[in-house]
Amino acid sequence: MAPSPQIQMLRHTARTALSQSRRRRLLPSSSLSAVHLTRDVHQHDQRRPLGTGSTAPLYAQPHKYVTGVTSQQVDQSQAIQDWYKANFKDWQDEPEKIIIGEENDEDDKEAEEDAVVIDPSAIILPDHLAKRNIRPLAVYLRGPHEEGSRVCRKLRMPGVNDPNFPLIPGILHGSDPTQSIVSVDHSSKVLVKTPWFEIQRELDKYHYGINGSFENRVYALTIFPSEEAHLDHHRSRHPKDKTTYRLDEDTMTVIETPGPPLPVPPPRTPIEGMEHILVIPSDLHMHPVAHAPYCLNYKRYHPSKPIKIKIKMINEEESPTIKRGGFLALVNHFIEVLVEDGAPIPEFIELECTGLRQKDVVRRDRLIIPEGVTIHPRVPGDYLMGTVYGVRGGDAVDGGEGEAGEGGGDEN
Repeated sequence: MAPSPQIQMLRHTARTALSQSRRRRLLPSSSLSAVHLTRDVHQHDQRRPLGTGSTAPLYAQPHKYVTGVTSQQVDQSQAIQDWYKANFKDWQDEPEKIIIGEENDEDDKEAEEDAVVIDPSAIILPDHLAKRNIRPLAVYLRGPHEEGSRVCRKLRMPGVNDPNFPLIPGILHGSDPTQSIVSVDHSSKVLVKTPWFEIQRELDKYHYGINGSFENRVYALTIFPSEEAHLDHHRSRHPKDKTTYRLDEDTMTVIETPGPPLPVPPPRTPIEGMEHILVIPSDLHMHPVAHAPYCLNYKRYHPSKPIKIKIKMINEEESPTIKRGGFLALVNHFIEVLVEDGAPIPEFIELECTGLRQKDVVRRDRLIIPEGVTIHPRVPGDYLMGTVYGVRGGDAVDGGEGEAGEGGGDEN
């Protein structure tokens, strides 16, 4: 965790004062080492919390200001006493106000970069959905006036002076027996528009089957009213606090100047009955030139609905053909499965490659099916996964080595 701003300010001031004193030859350069000031943020902030426009006095022992300096050295050397008095006035009044901590500026910068900013607009899923490997997705309801090609084109590409942001039109459809929703009923179809940022975020993470597939995942869809669409709800980076701190060298206090207030996204409330709807993205259309999302629909998901899961090969180094440069040419990259209610939805279905040799035909019996997942009944028992191809004579190398070993034993 990064030190508080007043600690950073005091550390910088102390280093500057030390370099100036060396130039003035008050102390030799070897008398004092690099300055490492206190950094125990929790204990210091608990003792001296900073409020708006407040000040906090900073005191410490001599070795807390300059590493290696002891109280005996200060008592024996008049030069060190003069240096402390010139740079840190009244530093002996309350010596127990700050606890030591040693960190350099590079670690502080890394800690600040690694700090996680909590998004106030983030959708928090219930535990029973988060444990099932389901991700949240936010969309907005399309009104009756937002139908037709011309209006949808304006939603995708708003003008320069248009306050709206890119929204991809689509529709939510499909049946859900658990909610008594039938697909033939016209009311089951809901017109929605998805923010471009939401789609692109998921495509970056699950792009065309490399790390899974965006169109073969289950999402918890939350629908908000159309008038509550705002860009601040979908920012990946939020503005930082611009509070500044100034060190008063006469009183050795840090003065806090609050920055402008951070922008707060307007509140938004999901439509009643349209929160955490389990869906599978479908019919993702991409622009042929710009390669940007053009249309995205959603199908309702329930436990009795099949879902296609990507195949992932494991233990390839245990195959004598694959480890010599061969490969398994997959014919089917996905397999249709059923996931029980409450069971986690897997990212991949693993395919065991141990012992595969050239020209071997791999079928579904080599798949490792996790608990709570079953292959759909319509998938045949001899479902073809792929065929092994490799360097000609790759398997003969093992046989040649074995025969040579046996022949050598007979000669002896």
